[in-house]
Amino acid sequence: MGAFRFVHTADWQLGKPFGRFPAERAAQLRAARIDAIGRIAGVARDHGAGHVVVAGDVWDCEQPLPETIAQPLDAMASASDLVWWLLPGNHDPAARGGLWDRMRERGLPSNVRCLCAAGPVEAAPGAYLLPAPWVSKNPGRDLTEDFAGHSTPDGALRLGLAHGGTTEFRQDTEQSAAIAAGAASRGGLDYLALGDWHGHKRVDARTWFAGTPEPDSFPRNEPGYVLVVEAAPGREPVVTPVAVAQYHWSRDTLDLTEGLDPVARFEALHEGGPERRFRLAKLTVTGTARLHDRAALLSHLEGRTASYAHLDWDVEGLRTLIEADGLDRLDREGSLRQAAERLHARSINAQLGEADRGTARLALDMLVTLAADTVAADA
Repeated sequence: MGAFRFVHTADWQLGKPFGRFPAERAAQLRAARIDAIGRIAGVARDHGAGHVVVAGDVWDCEQPLPETIAQPLDAMASASDLVWWLLPGNHDPAARGGLWDRMRERGLPSNVRCLCAAGPVEAAPGAYLLPAPWVSKNPGRDLTEDFAGHSTPDGALRLGLAHGGTTEFRQDTEQSAAIAAGAASRGGLDYLALGDWHGHKRVDARTWFAGTPEPDSFPRNEPGYVLVVEAAPGREPVVTPVAVAQYHWSRDTLDLTEGLDPVARFEALHEGGPERRFRLAKLTVTGTARLHDRAALLSHLEGRTASYAHLDWDVEGLRTLIEADGLDRLDREGSLRQAAERLHARSINAQLGEADRGTARLALDMLVTLAADTVAADA
């Protein structure tokens, strides 16, 4: 057969609670995961792919709410020009009487197929899917070991679907279910579509993690993609990552030096790219800043929070520089000023050891930082 083109995705985790966020924001993040189905369908059409394979953890749990089942299935049904292949994973195993049985009883759309049993399934003439579904929370073995025993016609395309971390690259998979290196080769596969790791990653030429199409935390592993795959028997597949995420999660570092405008530096971090209302950002501020610059930055961050889907910051690593008039901004004659002057005197006292001077500098910085943060909060 010729080349077979499809979209590889995974780890939708529909219904994820997002309990760390307020209820309204959590609902928006859950909705974005359902909305991603339409964006994935658009990618498939744009690239001439007629099939979408979801390599595990389609749902976040074994007992999702009825609407969490119905709405995604309706979204897939509306993309009736595509066939959707769904593999149970560790979050949503195909346990007897569970989620997948309930879906079949409800009635699946004609273009949605559940891969709840191992064994070859012909997706298109000459193209076979070899699924390795989870049927319990702990299968106790590498499910890809079965691929080699599943025969397909000579010259057929063999596409494996599995869920779990590889032995050299795990996420949350049970160690006993980790996928051994070289699974595609051992199973005689032309491509192995993996789920579990939430960022897209090439394991080897024929083995890829797709990652989650909608990020769900602040990782550094490139989530928010699907993979467009063109595979043919005996040939190395061509894999193209395509961004589909609505929300962008990031860990950002703002390293300040004296004389630079910290507010302008912060604003420059998120110029371009997604709108701030679709950004969730964790900001770490380091370096040094003058007292009034620190207060200005903290006041600006407080005011900017409402523009973001989520924004929090950590300024423990930011050292505050003491200027000649810096303490006058906080306290001219009171107990704060007296304590700061005593600490400053100790920090420069040559008769003290370096450890004692360092302790005084640290205490002074903490005192000024606390005062500056109070001023920013009151601004």
